[in-house]
Amino acid sequence: MSGRGRMNIEPTRLCVMDDIRDGPRRVVVEGEGLVVWMAADGQPRVFADRCPHRDARLSAGHVENGRLLCPFHLWAFDESGLYVGPDGVADPTCAVPGVPADVRDGAVWISRLPVRDPARCESP
Repeated sequence: MSGRGRMNIEPTRLCVMDDIRDGPRRVVVEGEGLVVWMAADGQPRVFADRCPHRDARLSAGHVENGRLLCPFHLWAFDESGLYVGPDGVADPTCAVPGVPADVRDGAVWISRLPVRDPARCESP
C-alpha cells in the first residue's frame, strides 16, 4: 500500500503535474513500471503500474470519482491504493503498492520504489 517503499533511490523526477491532469501516465524508474495520477485533492499518487487482479497496466486506465480504474475489468483503486468494490467499500486485503510523492517546481518526485508484491486478488 502507499507509504511503504521497497528501496530508497536518488530523488527522481517522474513528470510535470500538467502531464497527469487529463489521466494517468506510465513512467519507468530503474526498470520498475509506475503509474502517476492526480487524486481528487489535486495531489499526485504513484503506484506500481500493475493491477493485482490480472496484471493489466493501470496507466492504460482512467480516473473516475477520485479512483484509478483498471482498463481490463474496471477494478477501482482509491487514493491509498486499496481496491474499492462496487459497493463502495475498500478491501484492505487487495491493494496496489505505492510510494509517497512530492511536488517541487511543478514536477512530481519520488525517492523510493514500491514494494514488489506478486500477490493477486481474486474477483469478489
